[in-house]
This record gives sequence, structure tokens and C-alpha cells, in this order.
Amino acid sequence: MAPDQHDQVVRRSFSRQIALFSGPDSPFARRPEGALSWLEPLTDDMVVLEVACGAAHVSESVAPRVRQVVGLDLTPELLALGAGRLRDGGVDNVLLQEGNAEALPFVDGSFDLVCCRSSLHHFADPARAVAEMVRVCRSGGRVVLSDLLAPSADERDEFDRLHRLIDPSHVRAFLEEELPRVMPDSVELSYGETTTSRMPLAVALTEQSDREPVFAALRGELEGGARTGFDPEEADDGSFVVAFTSCTVEGTVA
Repeated sequence: MAPDQHDQVVRRSFSRQIALFSGPDSPFARRPEGALSWLEPLTDDMVVLEVACGAAHVSESVAPRVRQVVGLDLTPELLALGAGRLRDGGVDNVLLQEGNAEALPFVDGSFDLVCCRSSLHHFADPARAVAEMVRVCRSGGRVVLSDLLAPSADERDEFDRLHRLIDPSHVRAFLEEELPRVMPDSVELSYGETTTSRMPLAVALTEQSDREPVFAALRGELEGGARTGFDPEEADDGSFVVAFTSCTVEGTVA
């Protein structure tokens, strides 16, 4: 698929996910205590860029701790949602901008910290996007990535297939050993952590999700069939709880 075509898929997909980003029950709004630990240290003189910011939930959380945050995303509907929430909350040091992560509209060395959460698996060329993040980060600044992982090479194809049925903008999940390697050699890796949590599959489903094939695959695994990478449990009401594993890596720019 050509890059422009994939960008259209991403915009169309996320414009249909507004409900997932809206309200206090949004999975992006409900963050545990210490939710900013993956970005620390944060200081009041920092200028921060959040790439693929969605409705700016991370940007909003970071804003009280730094001088300025810029949030960039490809989907104008999500940016509008975030802008309204920031305005209503009186947050005045977050600037939201429409743009493509693989061609960041900023000059070299513009930011002290560049971060991207749960988005690399939606990018057509994640290595190019990360190279752009490194380019716009100043020497001595940090680039922090957090993203979804596939549990194993054997399960990744089925894992990706089901994720695309849930969200057509999904491209490919990283393996744990692959995510650090997406950083350019010029970046000195300084931190990495992998965590797994369990949550209802329903938090990821929208009207565009092709649910029945996903449910069938999960039930098939529980009955002894092919592994999906979701590690499912089925409740009495037919709903599923699944595992989501993510990895955070941090590097310092030379």
C-alpha cells in the first residue's frame, strides 16, 4: 500500500474511534498513579513533542510539568477533540498540530524530549518516523517510545491479522527484541521495560471492528486451536479479557 493510501486508512480508522478517546472512561484517560514515570525526568524548562498524540491525553498530563508541549497527529477529528478538552481544562501550554510522523514539520533540534506512545504499529515506516523524532530532538535530549508487542514470532502473523480486524490501521507489531533496534545507531539506549496487563477486549472495539472472526479465533484458541497471542479468557456473558504487552525504550541523542 502506498504511503498516502495508508495515511487515508489511518485517518478514516481513527475518525471512527472518537468514542475511545472521549470522556473520563476512555482507556487513554484512565492512567494509573505514576503514569508519567516512563517520561521522567521532566523539568519546567522543557519543550516536549508528542508524536501521534491522538486526543492529547499524554500532552495534557505532561503540560503542568514542562514549559511547552507540542502534540502532532494525522487525524484532525482527534486533534479537535483534544483541543476542546484542553481549552475546557484551562491548559494553555499545549499546541496541537496536524502532521505526519514520517515527515515532521520542525527544524532539527527543536525539542528536549520527543515521545510516542502506542502508535508505531500504525506507521507504514516506523524506522523513518523514529529517525524523524531523533532529528528534531536536540543533542543530549531524549526520545522515548512505548509500543504494543507481539508475544512471539510464531504468533505474530495471527496477532497482527486479528488486530487489523479490530482496527484496519494496524500494520505490524514489534517483537520485544525489535523495538530497541528501531532507534538509530546514533542514539544511546538508556532504559527499557516490558509490561503486560489484562483488560476487556471491548475497550479496543468500535463500529468498524470485524468482531465475529476475532471472537471465533479467540474461542478457537481456548478450545485448543491456534494461538492468537491474545492469551484470552472468556467470561460467562461471552465477552473476552485479553493480554496487552507493551515495551518502553528510551535513548539519548548524540
